[in-house]
Amino acid sequence: MELGCVVRSAPEAERASGLPLDYLELKGDLLCVEPAELPALQARLRAAGLPIKAMTSPLPRRYKQRVVGPDADQTAALEVFRDMCDRGGAVGVRTVVLGSGQARHIPPGFSRDEALRQFRAFLVAAGTVCAERGMVLALEPLNATETNFVNSCAEARGVIDGVVDTVDVRIAADCFHIMSEGLSIAAEVAAAGAVVGHAHTSSAPRGSGDFRVADQTEFVAGLLAAGHAGGLTIEDEFADFEVEAAAAVDVFRRVLAAAPVPS
Repeated sequence: MELGCVVRSAPEAERASGLPLDYLELKGDLLCVEPAELPALQARLRAAGLPIKAMTSPLPRRYKQRVVGPDADQTAALEVFRDMCDRGGAVGVRTVVLGSGQARHIPPGFSRDEALRQFRAFLVAAGTVCAERGMVLALEPLNATETNFVNSCAEARGVIDGVVDTVDVRIAADCFHIMSEGLSIAAEVAAAGAVVGHAHTSSAPRGSGDFRVADQTEFVAGLLAAGHAGGLTIEDEFADFEVEAAAAVDVFRRVLAAAPVPS
C-alpha cells in the first residue's frame, strides 16, 4: 500500500517532497486559480518531486454547487467537476475523491429517495468524465457534521451498487470519518470490500496529533484484507506542515510496516 499526503498549496507540495511519501494528493481548492496562472502552478507542482496521484474536493465549496435538492444544478456542477479533473489530470491525478458534503447535503423536507436518484445520476456523469480521462472516481463517506447523506461505507456501498452496471465508481474509506461516527472500523472496511478504491486517514480530531494507533492498525489491516493495494492518504490539519506532517508520516510508516500480511 502506498502512503500519500494531502497538500493545500504549492509550498506544502514542495515541503512534502522531503518526506518518505509515495505520492501527493491535491486539495481541489489549490487548483482554483485564474486560467492565466494555471500553467505556472501546474509546472511548480510537477517540479515538487513527488508524483501527484489523487485529488480531493473536486467541487470546491467556493463554487456553491449543489447536486441534490430542489436547487440542484447538475449541469453546472458537472462543468466545475470536469474543469477540476482537467486541471488535476495535467499534473498526474488519476484518482478523484468525491466528498463535497455541501453539494450532496439533503435540505429539510426533501425526499431522500429523490436525493438518491439525483446523486446516482451525478455519480454516473462524474464517473464518465473520469473514465474518459483515465481516472477513477471514489465516493467518500463523510461524518454527520459535514453532511447528512452518505455517512458510512455501508451506505456508500448501497449508493454505488445502483450505478456499477453503468460506470465504475469506488469507495474512498476514511478512518477519521469512521471514528467520528463511532462506527466499527472492521465492519466499515468490510462493507466497502472489493470496491475500496482509495483511503484517507488522520489524527482524531484532525490537528490533535492523536493518531489512535490501534485503530489505525485495524483500519490498515482491513484495507489489506480487502485487497486494497492503492493509496492511503494522510489528510490532516497541520498548523506547522513541515514538523507535524513529518511526525504523521512517521506514525503511518510504522503502522504500515507493522500491518499483518493477508494470508
